[in-house]
Amino acid sequence: MNRPLFSYIFFLFVLFVALFISLALMYGFSLNRTVLFFVLMGCTFELIGISISKLSSGDVKLTGGMVINILAAASLEPSQALIVSSASVLIPRLILSQSKDPVKYIFNVSQIGITTLASSMIFKAMKTGDIMIDVWLVLVISVIYMVINTFFMTVALSLSTRNQFMKTVVRTMPTPFLSAMTVFPLAAVAFVLYNLMGGFAIPLVLAILLALQIGNLFRSEYERSKVENLMILVKSLELRDPYTRGHSERTSDLSRRIAKKMQLPESLTERIRIAALLHDAGKIGVADYILNKPDKLSLEEFERIKEHSVKSEELLNTVRRFRNKEAKWVRHHHEHWDGTGYPDGLKKEQIPLPSRIIAAADVYDALTSKRPYRSAYSRHEALQIIREMSATVLDPQIVKILIQITESEE
Repeated sequence: MNRPLFSYIFFLFVLFVALFISLALMYGFSLNRTVLFFVLMGCTFELIGISISKLSSGDVKLTGGMVINILAAASLEPSQALIVSSASVLIPRLILSQSKDPVKYIFNVSQIGITTLASSMIFKAMKTGDIMIDVWLVLVISVIYMVINTFFMTVALSLSTRNQFMKTVVRTMPTPFLSAMTVFPLAAVAFVLYNLMGGFAIPLVLAILLALQIGNLFRSEYERSKVENLMILVKSLELRDPYTRGHSERTSDLSRRIAKKMQLPESLTERIRIAALLHDAGKIGVADYILNKPDKLSLEEFERIKEHSVKSEELLNTVRRFRNKEAKWVRHHHEHWDGTGYPDGLKKEQIPLPSRIIAAADVYDALTSKRPYRSAYSRHEALQIIREMSATVLDPQIVKILIQITESEE
């Protein structure tokens, strides 16, 4: 951990302690049954994640503790809400987390506590006492809660990666922030039910959260089974064609390294890795005699081969989270920088960046692999051919990065 990040976390902790002591001295603090009940429910909710299928690497997970924190901010005194949120995030992690890094605990407790406290004070200053009006205020403080939480997390991430703050926001925060908006209506429902039913409402909200989680679990498993089927297709394709065995894995790994070298967001890098792994799935519909032909392909046979990128897109479109992203990337991985590629003749920046990355990795691995019609090129020979393809077939900037990666390995 670098010094700026440590200093930032230490500052948050000092602020957290100072705020709690100030509130306790000004308004007093009572650890009553209601507070303990909220802590118990907060810990329970914290253990439940709401899955939002957004990333190829898996589901975006939002802890249900956010619901209790917002409800505590709207229903308890600010100092009590601070304790509820801090204890709810700390206790489950102490019990279940394998990582015992105290600095991480201090950061999580501090930033969640301050976020909940700020939301609570804003609600107390603006509430009207009319449930039907205040429920809209709960939605407002839910957004405020997520904005403050996102700010704290982004600063920490920016300091840890030494990237500019705004660049970190653009690259990493939109998906978690937008996904968190699915929790806001549940927090509003919890507020209304709590004011009508008291503590009995929280188990009911827990049941709603569990129902959402079970539904998301089945949906995720269904999507995962489709992805696994596509992986099996790729494996079966490589079993049919011994010359391309391992090609998809190697292309996928090189694509990942190129994306990482370009400092693309981790989530996007993972999506590119998955797309590269599946980029040739459409070849499953190409006859073996064409795939394994030792001679030059006829014009008709080449047209059959060219169909595989579109077929790959069709296969990836069967998975909901691949639509309009990975599916389009594999469609365009044979487009050329100068516009002479297929299937749509895109050129330069018209070609999606992930497609350009996959194309470079695909060409390099194809050159360095044995084929029915030729022996494998050496690394030096392959790089020379890659250089000749720069600014015609391949993106010149990606070519430079690919060469840097391969030469550093050498």
